[in-house]
Amino acid sequence: MAPDLTALDTPGWDALRNALNQRVVLVNETLIPSKRNRVWVVETDVRPVILKRSLSRRGEHEFNILSEARSTGLDVPFPLYRAGEYLVLEYIAGERCDTLINHMFSTEAAEKLAAWLAEFHAVLARNGRSLIMKDVELANFVMADGRIFGVDFEDVTVGDPLEDLGCLLSSVLGSEPLFTPVKFDMCMRLLEVYESESGMEAMESVRPHVAEQLRMSTLTKPLFRRTYVDAANRLEQGWPRLA
Repeated sequence: MAPDLTALDTPGWDALRNALNQRVVLVNETLIPSKRNRVWVVETDVRPVILKRSLSRRGEHEFNILSEARSTGLDVPFPLYRAGEYLVLEYIAGERCDTLINHMFSTEAAEKLAAWLAEFHAVLARNGRSLIMKDVELANFVMADGRIFGVDFEDVTVGDPLEDLGCLLSSVLGSEPLFTPVKFDMCMRLLEVYESESGMEAMESVRPHVAEQLRMSTLTKPLFRRTYVDAANRLEQGWPRLA
């Protein structure tokens, strides 16, 4: 019989106890969506935490990146403990950026997310080359007390920052409501702030990367294939002119 990966096993509970350095009273556990791993919000009598079972086998990598990011002052969850497949992380209580940007059209969230991403690319590097997140979906960012926190770092690698920007803008434009003027306005503001904070040109250079990401999105959203491909083709010609 296949193991039940939706339930916490003994190594998971051991990781939780070791992270909090004591026995705990469980108040509630909630399994939250994750494409490749198992992630729970675990509420205890001590504090709420994130418990992540890294089925991708990249838990040690993510823990190390989080530790490095914290040492630079970047806003990320504090990595509390790691053992085997399990990571225990600080729980950030806030609003996810997919809600703030895609549905509430928060300019503040877009601007602060752009500044956070520019800082990430500036402070984390290997041999003079920037590290990139790769999986820069809006759902991987939380806004709490006016600050943006990145919360998923298992895919971090050396790369071109424009790849991250392309993924981020695709996440904005390719989420409902799709390709509306207000979404393009959010992207323009995000790019303006990123350019200001990073000192690099991105407004035009990023368009091919956004188009590529939109085409890749058709693999997981086949019902939107024609819409995404048409949008990608237009973006390769230029940003739309909005009245």
